[in-house]
Amino acid sequence: MLFQTIFLCCLMFSILALATHILANVTEAAKMVDGSDLAPSNKVRQIRIAGDLMLGGVFPVHTKSQNPDEPCGEIAETRGVHRVEAMLYALDQINAQKDFLRGYKLGALILDSCSNPAYALNQSLEFVRDMIGSSDASDYVCSDGSDPRTRSINKKKNVVAVVGASYSSVTVQIANLLRLFRIVQVSPASTNADLSDKSRFEYFARTVPSDDYQAMAMVEIAVRFKWTYVSLVYSADEYGELGADAFKKEARKKGICIAIEERIQNKKESFVESIDNLVKKLQPDKKVGARVVVLFVGTEYVPELLKHTAERMKLSAGYSKKKIIWLASESWDRNNEKYMIGHNRLAAQGALVLMLASQKVPSFDEYLLSLHPGSEKFERNKWLRELWISKYKCSFDLPPESTENRCEDARQTGDNFHADDKVQFVIDAVYAIAHALQAMKSKVCPDDAIETSWISRYSKKPDICHAMQNIDGDEFYQKYLLKVQFQDIVGKNFRFSPQGDGPASYTILTYKPKSLDKKRRVADDDASDGSDYVEIGHWSENNLTIYEDELWWGADQVPFSQCSLECRTGYRKQLIKDEQCCWACSKCDDYEFLINETHCVACELGWWPTEDRKGCYDMSIAHLKHMRWSSLYSIVPAIFAVIGIIATLFVIVIYIIYNETPVVKASGRELSYLLLISMIMCYAMTFVLLSRPNTIVCAIKRTGIGFAFSCLYAAMLVKTNRIARIFSQASLSAQRPLFISPLSQVVMTSMLAGVQLIGSLIWLFVVPPGSRHDYPTRDQVVLTCNVPDHHFLYSLAYDGILIIACTVYAVKTRKVPENFNETKFIGFSMYTTCVVWLSWIFFFFGTGSDFQNLSLIDEPLPRKAKVKQAVETGSFGKALSVTGNVPKHVSPITTGETYLILEACQVARLVKQAVHTYVFGCPRNNGQSLVVKFDPNYLVMHFHLDVSKCRVGLHIFAKVVDHTVREAQKRPETRRRKHAEQAVSSLLLDEFPERSTAVLPGPNSRKKVLTNRSSGGLQCASGCFYRQLLSPTRATCMS
Repeated sequence: MLFQTIFLCCLMFSILALATHILANVTEAAKMVDGSDLAPSNKVRQIRIAGDLMLGGVFPVHTKSQNPDEPCGEIAETRGVHRVEAMLYALDQINAQKDFLRGYKLGALILDSCSNPAYALNQSLEFVRDMIGSSDASDYVCSDGSDPRTRSINKKKNVVAVVGASYSSVTVQIANLLRLFRIVQVSPASTNADLSDKSRFEYFARTVPSDDYQAMAMVEIAVRFKWTYVSLVYSADEYGELGADAFKKEARKKGICIAIEERIQNKKESFVESIDNLVKKLQPDKKVGARVVVLFVGTEYVPELLKHTAERMKLSAGYSKKKIIWLASESWDRNNEKYMIGHNRLAAQGALVLMLASQKVPSFDEYLLSLHPGSEKFERNKWLRELWISKYKCSFDLPPESTENRCEDARQTGDNFHADDKVQFVIDAVYAIAHALQAMKSKVCPDDAIETSWISRYSKKPDICHAMQNIDGDEFYQKYLLKVQFQDIVGKNFRFSPQGDGPASYTILTYKPKSLDKKRRVADDDASDGSDYVEIGHWSENNLTIYEDELWWGADQVPFSQCSLECRTGYRKQLIKDEQCCWACSKCDDYEFLINETHCVACELGWWPTEDRKGCYDMSIAHLKHMRWSSLYSIVPAIFAVIGIIATLFVIVIYIIYNETPVVKASGRELSYLLLISMIMCYAMTFVLLSRPNTIVCAIKRTGIGFAFSCLYAAMLVKTNRIARIFSQASLSAQRPLFISPLSQVVMTSMLAGVQLIGSLIWLFVVPPGSRHDYPTRDQVVLTCNVPDHHFLYSLAYDGILIIACTVYAVKTRKVPENFNETKFIGFSMYTTCVVWLSWIFFFFGTGSDFQNLSLIDEPLPRKAKVKQAVETGSFGKALSVTGNVPKHVSPITTGETYLILEACQVARLVKQAVHTYVFGCPRNNGQSLVVKFDPNYLVMHFHLDVSKCRVGLHIFAKVVDHTVREAQKRPETRRRKHAEQAVSSLLLDEFPERSTAVLPGPNSRKKVLTNRSSGGLQCASGCFYRQLLSPTRATCMS
């Protein structure tokens, strides 16, 4: 009896426990949807899933309403429902692993943000409501007058962490609330760069990277395709503004300029105005301009943006002009059908889209496709009912006789199915929190586990560990969440950065017509609109990879998005209005190279720019000029010299053969041999002149030429002198003249030639022989001997004296008897020699060497000017008539030219009346300037005077000093300049006591600054003066 009683008691206890358990399950099921029995499905704003540890969730299940009276708009399938299901799927996977949390079950409280920051903040109060305080019945009144009651007697559990939100603007609002209660938040989609700031968001983490990385990737793409001039369109929210700021910051580092910057709002009027401005300013049909537009806008902005762009640009199927190329951030939703409605697809073709590097989760796709009305997991998400009604145009719970579409019969298929791109990041966020909870539980509650015996299962559900009931957010975030490392659902290793950001990796897609895509890397094979997104590259941690064969722009080349065309080689960039991306191209001088894109620098003398104009090379190595044996200028003289030597040798042979004949003896054999040898020496000098200059060649050139000529003309002089003395003495007496023997003649010839040789040797000792590089023009370097050409006059002057003396004797002996008529031939030879030498001197020293730059023929002809002698004030402008081109260089002033010295008060009149007046000013002159009128024949000067002291009717004290100039021209340079200074000073001292500065011609066409007169005597002039260096338009200030 006792045993029966005990058995019945146990049975009744078991039945009571089972009933209690069933009742609890029913209660929990009722709690799965708060208020679902009191409101229609389209008003559901949260769902609750029972669990031991509760996770929060915030997702944009609905779009933002355009109606100010309604916070929520249409339901969002991919970004909303898919992400909710991704969280529920992750919870199912974790709860199915019995050993993961050792029996603890994860639950969820998921809220709808409606893509509205203000509404999402209000919704998020649900996460902290129980932490603020329990409900007070006195605060509630029932409409039927009954006492208020709560829906459940069980206390709601606190949320340990929140997954969400998606939009950065929503996330920031929620994060500001949760941080007050130290609740950890992990976002699977928000990329706002400010969220990495731990001084503001110390409990925030995310499974996606910061927008800073996205901006870096977009800038590197622009650099890769040489898009240095782009436009920027961003939305008027935190995502758009912060993303745009990050892009501009990175763009400045890489030298990319922003042409047009448009901030748009989600209003039709704002869109129309912004797009009108954008299309009008872009002018994509031009060869240059900002054709690429960087987009940092929210998802809902893009369809309207594409629509209005297509309308304003009048895009159609036959549109052949250049389109705008979009470079869009990851907010571009490739699964949004609205993007490709109508002509939107035409506006989007060729767009480059950055997507967070994610992979499909096949098991989740199968799970999502298995959901259908009536299934257990379908009913736990009441938003699925609303989605079914919107997507399939059907209704639930219809009577049997109804002919409307029944939602219970609608099923999802794999056709046109695209899961949201951020499903992987939602699952990673849930797993990251779960792994952190697992690590924390192992540390603070190592032995805690829910009993699974049949008594504990049906009698009482034990509470979880006390340390896990009240989780400290700071400890949980720092010690556990940031340190998690795990292999995610697609097999990749996941970990947070020290700032709580996810791995920075992006996939680059382009919107490409599907008919043209027959290659690999198709991002979406099931698109039905005739176009597709094709993967063209990826970016990860400053590493950009582009698949060249996948690029498509609707043309054969990369779109051009630059403010200016690149300058050709040898041209520099002249920046326009300090814009580093806009410039005009200016040609560098032929002798200049580019030290950078904007500055040309002259090569050193003897150096010349390389072909790429990036440096200079030594011309003495590659283009050293000297007479070469292969040159026609060398071959012709060498042939004549050889012929002359052969002919002379032939005569010498004849002389040797007939050496003892009376004719040869009568001609003076000794002097004749000297003449013939001297002629060979003269011919041989041709080869010395044609040889490459070096020390030995230059020494022979300086001594041999003069010595060869001196031997030749000394022998002829001695011969003619002998004949002249013989006949002159014969007319006076019968005595034989002295020194007419052959030996005497040889000695005299040697002495005369020795004078030349000694002089040449002294010259060699004073100026040692050697070679040097000469630069007749900037692009030529000539190897020559180290003495100027006119120095040879010193050597040949003695030979000239011998020629003159020989000619004089030839004239005196022109009437000698017939037996001595060789003097006639000597005379003829001397006459022609004089003519040849005079011609040679003018040609040699007048035309310069063979290496003179012949390109001077291409220079503009110098303009002609006529200056009349002007003495009355104001008459100068009328006296000067100018025609022709402005010359490049200022020629030196020569004999007979006029110097005009002008008053300071003539400055303004000169500037107005003279077309080509150059004004040079310096700050030190207190606003006064030096006005100089340059002309190839004239130089007009103006003195620094106090303009305020000018009086009407003053004469120009520029008296014409023609006589002074003519007298000065006859003097050496030093005396000429001094004399001119005195002449000018004499004109100025009495009339102009103030400081004055003049410019007069100096050697080598340079202008010199005259001294001026003051109380202390002659002093160096100060102020501005003109100095000709490389260009005549450079002024230098001197102290």
